[in-house]
Amino acid sequence: MKKIILSGLFLGGVLSTSALVHLPAQFVVQYVPLPNQLSLVGVEGTVWQGSAHQVTWNGQNYGQLNWQLSPSQLLAAKLEAKVRFGRGSDIQLQGRGVVGYASSGPYAENVIASMPVTSLLEVAPSLPVPLDLNGQVELSLRSYAYAAPFCQAAEGSLVWNTDVIGSPLAELATGPIVAQFNCQDSKVEVSAEQSSDQVVSSANVTLEPNRSYVATAWFKPQSDFPSELTQQLKWLPNQADSQGKFPFTYRGRL
Repeated sequence: MKKIILSGLFLGGVLSTSALVHLPAQFVVQYVPLPNQLSLVGVEGTVWQGSAHQVTWNGQNYGQLNWQLSPSQLLAAKLEAKVRFGRGSDIQLQGRGVVGYASSGPYAENVIASMPVTSLLEVAPSLPVPLDLNGQVELSLRSYAYAAPFCQAAEGSLVWNTDVIGSPLAELATGPIVAQFNCQDSKVEVSAEQSSDQVVSSANVTLEPNRSYVATAWFKPQSDFPSELTQQLKWLPNQADSQGKFPFTYRGRL
């Protein structure tokens, strides 16, 4: 009798596991309540490995989504998946990485994403001055763990691959602009720099958990700095220091 019971339990476990592994993702989408802003079209595969042909949020098409859940992380009470997203996105946002949810909240690892600057400008606040911006923005998020209001911990970099910034007066050759960022207990620190034959610059931003921020920056014209822009330097609020750097300081609150 004991063997029969154990065999029955084993068989039931195998059948239950098999049912979960092969559970169609479309079935889950039909019966799990989703936010009204979210729409999934063309869902295929299983809960463990599948795809959605189109993901829409607030009417914006973010393209295709592929996922592959990690069964081993379930033993650690985590829901974790490798994802690839953005193919066919209206804003040309594409990326891949690992995302998950633990008892402490959402997290992400080794996420790489990119999108054109022109697409980013469509969703960003309007610029105070008319500038012609181009190139590609690339995010490398090595690690991220959420905690209100921003993050428990995070580390990564942001690269703006561009050549020039256009203005009504002249074009300014900048080359790539690279920023490193990290977060600890929702205190975010960002450092950025850039260098070209026309200008060198650097900036540091600190964002506190109470949403107040301090930004310090400077730029130094180089030998090939456009003469049309040189004439405008006298109107800046802070003039160059002994090293030829024009400094700026901003304080505010998000």
